[in-house]
Amino acid sequence: MAAWLAATVAARADLHLPAPDPSQEIVAQAGAATQWTEGLYHVRLLSRGVSIRQGETSIEAEQAVLFTDIDPDPAKPRRVIVYAEGSSGRPVLQKLRAAGAKPDAPPVARQQSPDWYGTLITDATVEWRSPPPAPRGEALPEIASRALKRLRTVDTQVQPVQFDAPAMATPLAAPPAGLLPSQPGFRQVDIYKRSAVGTNMVIQPDQPGGETIYSISEGVQIVVQGIDSGGLPEFLGEVDSFDLETDRAVVWAGGNAGGMSFQQQKGDSLEIYMEGNIVFRQGDRVIYADRMYYDVRSRSGVVLNAELLTPLPEVDGKKYRGLVRLKAGMIRQLDATRFVATDALFTSSRLEEPSYHFGAETITFEDVPTPIINPLTGLPDANPATGEVRYEHERLATARNSRVYLGGVPVFYWPTIATDLEEPTYYVTDLSIGNDSVYGFQFLLDLDVYQLLGSKAPKGVDWDLSLDYLRNRGFGYGTEYSYNTNTFLGHNGPARGRADLWAIHDGGLDNLGFLRRSLVPEASYRGRAFWNHRQNISDGLLDGWIAQAEVGWISDRTFLEQYYESEWDENKDQITGGRLRRLAGNQSLSIEANARLNEFFTQTQWLPRLDHWIMGQDLLGDTLTWYAHTNVGYADYKIATAPADPLTSLGLTVYDAFPWEAEVKGERFATRHEIDFPIDADPFKIVPFALGEFAHWGEDLTGDDLQRTYIHTGVRASIPFWAANPEIRDPLFNLHGLAHKVVFDAEVTYTDASENFDRLPLYDEIEDDSLEEQRRRYFDPLFAPGLAGLYVGGAIDPRVDPRVYAIRGGIHSWVASPTTELVDDQMAMRVGMRHRLQTKRGKPGQERIIDWLTFDSNATWFPDDERDNFGEPFGLLDYTMQWHVGDRTTFLSDGFADTFADGLRTVSGGVLLNRPTIGNLYVGYRTVRGPFSADLVTATLNYRMSPKWIGSASTVVDFSEAGNIGQSFLISRLGEAIITSIGINVDPSKGNVGFNFAMEPRFLPSLAITRRTGIDIPPAGYNGLE
Repeated sequence: MAAWLAATVAARADLHLPAPDPSQEIVAQAGAATQWTEGLYHVRLLSRGVSIRQGETSIEAEQAVLFTDIDPDPAKPRRVIVYAEGSSGRPVLQKLRAAGAKPDAPPVARQQSPDWYGTLITDATVEWRSPPPAPRGEALPEIASRALKRLRTVDTQVQPVQFDAPAMATPLAAPPAGLLPSQPGFRQVDIYKRSAVGTNMVIQPDQPGGETIYSISEGVQIVVQGIDSGGLPEFLGEVDSFDLETDRAVVWAGGNAGGMSFQQQKGDSLEIYMEGNIVFRQGDRVIYADRMYYDVRSRSGVVLNAELLTPLPEVDGKKYRGLVRLKAGMIRQLDATRFVATDALFTSSRLEEPSYHFGAETITFEDVPTPIINPLTGLPDANPATGEVRYEHERLATARNSRVYLGGVPVFYWPTIATDLEEPTYYVTDLSIGNDSVYGFQFLLDLDVYQLLGSKAPKGVDWDLSLDYLRNRGFGYGTEYSYNTNTFLGHNGPARGRADLWAIHDGGLDNLGFLRRSLVPEASYRGRAFWNHRQNISDGLLDGWIAQAEVGWISDRTFLEQYYESEWDENKDQITGGRLRRLAGNQSLSIEANARLNEFFTQTQWLPRLDHWIMGQDLLGDTLTWYAHTNVGYADYKIATAPADPLTSLGLTVYDAFPWEAEVKGERFATRHEIDFPIDADPFKIVPFALGEFAHWGEDLTGDDLQRTYIHTGVRASIPFWAANPEIRDPLFNLHGLAHKVVFDAEVTYTDASENFDRLPLYDEIEDDSLEEQRRRYFDPLFAPGLAGLYVGGAIDPRVDPRVYAIRGGIHSWVASPTTELVDDQMAMRVGMRHRLQTKRGKPGQERIIDWLTFDSNATWFPDDERDNFGEPFGLLDYTMQWHVGDRTTFLSDGFADTFADGLRTVSGGVLLNRPTIGNLYVGYRTVRGPFSADLVTATLNYRMSPKWIGSASTVVDFSEAGNIGQSFLISRLGEAIITSIGINVDPSKGNVGFNFAMEPRFLPSLAITRRTGIDIPPAGYNGLE
């Protein structure tokens, strides 16, 4: 069986569609047709049951575009170029019938694919079996646009490129063994005059070796289709054919060469020598040269005084939109995968004297194709449409005696650089310069470790060395190692992760903001060790499991907030532990263990913990739905240690534990289940449900064991409404019809727990470390005297207790709740509505449905308001509104309110104007009332002032207590090669004014200035000369 499969796979790789007999006519059949002229071609668009047959070969498609010559040569076979497309439910079918079989006989071979492109040749006629073709409208059909992209012709009235592939080389799925002979590949060669002047050509047939020699002068164009391009770089585009123009050429052609158009077997020789004004096009690249030699069969050649325009490969899914330019005294193609350039210049500049370039004595390029391994099977991955093995390409470049030039002046030299062109960096991966009052002058440098070591980086691996000088703090150093591979530690399966180590001997003070501008760090030698890992294992005992691991050690409690502020504010807590997880349908099983390394943060050590989930399991023939979560583990609750001097290290007068913090440990077991009974009472959807849990803790806050049961039951219901009026049209509001869709939903619940939540520690934490540290500051007398009475001596006012807020919001009401401890008696009715007003926008015939206005709101009624909502019957009121007046103009608003005394109340409103190539503006206002007050005005402007300059500014001002929050200003000059930016940042809370200077290459596929401003910056020359 295995041998038969191996033979079948080999056969699939070798068998191709035999060339149809040219004596057979071509029959094109369809239910509708459209015809027009494009350059030197008649173009016919066929649709509705398209079938194209020639002899035993047929193509069936949803639509097809056929190109035929307007003025065909009667002495030559007729040529029909075909581009066919299927649909999502009906792909293109290619069929091959046995010789002499009837048209409706089962095929001996067939293949399906999304589209098909090829050339059919006949000595007979082309028969059209369709209704009389209608003329084309003004707009070019989309399929015709795609067909023209595939079409490559040397005629100047049509874009002068080339054909993709001849039909005779189009592979089919393998037929049963013995039915078809293996056919060699063919190539098609066509010779044309370059201009109206004419071409002087001498043909010398029957030369030694059976070759024919063409000596051509006064301008010639040569098109070669069907070349074997398996080893050429994929990023060069469609490279199975090429065309060239030159003043003079000598062609040596073997096989049946003769005349201005001929076919060869791919094993026949074909060599071309060219001189004078050479233009060589292959795929997306163009070569200009004085002299050139190319051997088509061996795919080797030499180019003198060459200039190449070519696209760059994609980097991390991002594609550079322009072309890069390579000039060289000589380029040699040694074989299918190796190129050598001498006296080379590389730049994205289109100027004769580029403003910047990378120069090298020699550059060697190597393209190494390797099969893509399916991580789930461990076998080579195959294209589902063709069955052919898929390859990935490792593109390596090595440059010797390399220099970087700015304005013609060399600014950097290195003897040898080796890099992967998928990520073309040259030693320096990042460089940043800045100055502010927190760190002083900053020089931050990242280097590629593999390039420093002169070794090849493993596929999917990046390794950087960081060398950072901070004048006010010291010298920092570290390394970052990231990977995205198909194996890890001998286990197959996609794995990704990142390790980051960094340290500094800190000689300064921490500046963390208001009243914390001169904090003494708890350690002088500071740093972090971080590693995050995830892998889907596909072999061995852990096949099908997901492995996760993390290490998160930091030297002291303020290190992350000072040096990695975005991670501290936005990312989850950094823990140390591991987890194995298995998914099976609607069930999940996980086992984990972790330990606390940072004693200054409160964390739970699970030694270990096991969780099992069942989500949406049908019972009794879809009558009931079951949800369940069971967890068991041993928990060691470690609370944060108090600093020796809270005032000097944290800016706090006191450092108390929260009411839910205590040094306790013990086993915990909990199992929670929910049964739903869905009722389809059209138009209502009604779901009565009952949820219950039993839980046991080995130690509560007092050290005693505790058992708790609780029940949560009620009814959920929803009803949708909609109405549509296509007659509503308004150019001012850009309305083309209007549909209103709304869903009203409600939930009535009753919860009864046998024990109070305040007896338990938060083994499952509900806030990150950063929020807990911020909460301590909010209630410190030094920071906010008005709030100090809400948190005293470890007791917290329930109105600002995060546990109470989570319970009021219903965190206990679902099986997948992130916490087990937070459950309390409660009665509530939650109601909401979701509005969508939709209209159509877009070109005629291409309209799309968009949300014109969205409005969502929610409210909660507490029948027992004294117990559940501090004496107010209604609470947790919120809304969100977005009004897209135009495609580039949006009004935004949101609000939230609790109705009890000192409850949080906030409302915001703003307008966003966005013009992707010009700029964007946001102006908004937010008011906050409750434990504190704020009236914030936010404004952000990014504007392209001219083709060369972009300005950015942002400000946040509180017209209540805080006053000025901060400003930033940035101005950028868009050079032909470099984007230069100078910025100022003002942070009154830290008393800091910072200056930034940055230089960014404009040719990068993803620009930092675009991410920062939202303004699209195409590469120089993308829209013509600047």
